[in-house]
Amino acid sequence: MIGAYTFYATLPLVFLSTIILVLAIFTKREDPANKYFCFLCIVILTWNIIQTIYAAALTLPMIYFFFRMQMLCIPFMVAAIFMYILKVSGFDRFLTPRFMLLILIMPTITVIMNFTNDFHGLFREEFRITAIEPVRTFINVRGPWFWVHIMWSYAITALTFIVAIYKIKVTVRSARFRFYMVLLGCLLSSLANLFVLFVAPTAPIDATTIGATLGIVFLYFAMDTSPASNYLLARNQVFEALGEYIFVLDANDKMTDINRPAKNWLEAQGIYTDPISLEDLFLQLQDKGATIETDESIGRWEMFFTDESNSLFSSYTLKRNMLYGKRESVVGSIITFSDMTAIGEMLRNLREISTIDELTGTYNRRGYEKTLADYDQPHHLPLCVVMGDVNHLKYVNDTFGHNIGDAVLKNIARLLVECVGERGVVARVGGDEFTIILSSFNDDDAEELKASIRSTFEARSNEMHEAGIALGHGVKNKTDQSLLKVIEEADQRMYEDKRNNRRRILRNDL
Repeated sequence: MIGAYTFYATLPLVFLSTIILVLAIFTKREDPANKYFCFLCIVILTWNIIQTIYAAALTLPMIYFFFRMQMLCIPFMVAAIFMYILKVSGFDRFLTPRFMLLILIMPTITVIMNFTNDFHGLFREEFRITAIEPVRTFINVRGPWFWVHIMWSYAITALTFIVAIYKIKVTVRSARFRFYMVLLGCLLSSLANLFVLFVAPTAPIDATTIGATLGIVFLYFAMDTSPASNYLLARNQVFEALGEYIFVLDANDKMTDINRPAKNWLEAQGIYTDPISLEDLFLQLQDKGATIETDESIGRWEMFFTDESNSLFSSYTLKRNMLYGKRESVVGSIITFSDMTAIGEMLRNLREISTIDELTGTYNRRGYEKTLADYDQPHHLPLCVVMGDVNHLKYVNDTFGHNIGDAVLKNIARLLVECVGERGVVARVGGDEFTIILSSFNDDDAEELKASIRSTFEARSNEMHEAGIALGHGVKNKTDQSLLKVIEEADQRMYEDKRNNRRRILRNDL
């Protein structure tokens, strides 16, 4: 009956670890972390088998042999747990062949140090069996390399705890169960190992194997491949990844959950206490300077954070979506905050940088000024600028409405572009003001172009609804000539043409 008590204590561990391994193979095969879990189970199962044989051994040579054989498994257990945790936690991008090789280098060296200890004594300074009956006792003096391996093991274990705690912190409540199981499983193994190291280093049975075997039971339940759990996991991942700030309420408007972006946003606003209810949320935001405009009838709010010092503001759209249970009863709601600040700023920037007039499709004033600067070069001389001002646009707007007025402006822009062709560019620089910039265009060319525009206007008078256009031009012929004066000249000629048009209309009326 030598070692019988130890044998009876270790044999159930063999059965338990075997059952967990078989269950993992047949019930968790779809889980991505299953192969890492099975590797861990095989390490622990092998260790339990060797320790059981060691407990049943009757001769000193067999006892010494199987005592050393345990170190084939023990060093790899921590590495196996760490790889499993990384996979379960979604950090599997680190599980490259190179990374796993690095993780396994230290356990491999420890195994080699164990089996070559007779030559150097670095792993174990002394190991001696002092009694076999009725209880097996021994002396085990650990060497320096053993403590190097222990420090490495606890460094990896600390990383394992950090990963598990981090996932508990950032994961929504409904998906934290698996990480609690991970934490409990790792904690059992670590506590059992600390007990062996500092409380019972010469106990007949290594309590670490008990903690590790019970630990994989918890790690087994950390895996769940049912369709519902996969759906829930996907939902939780989306919930955390959405850019919007999401607050989940129950039927009484009490806060039940918020996603990570919402929590970070609240902290950025100086709010470090999770809101208790929707009312509490609004009160905390208003305390931080928010203005909330409510339209509860449609479940929508607008919120602004103003900065009086520079007239800038942050804006958000808040929308409530109701959650319904059985018989269409309301069980809660989801409040979504959409940050409109960036969108508003982007639209403002687009307006500022845009060079195209939205109504006519020609250049706007910004485009005109940029083109004029680009054209003010010696190789573009003579440079011609034609100014145009629409006549009777106010009459068209007052008589036919602004929609017709806008249509007239579009028709005029189209007409000018057709008349200019590839020779220059057309810009709408004001409400009813147009400018044409033409490269290598002299006075005669300008007069010809203006005549063409006027005749086209007359041919399309129906499209213009009695609107006309006054034209004037200026030409820059020399590099030292002021372009500003050329534009002023074109402007004066345009107003002179407008006065002449009025005189012609008065004579016709008389």
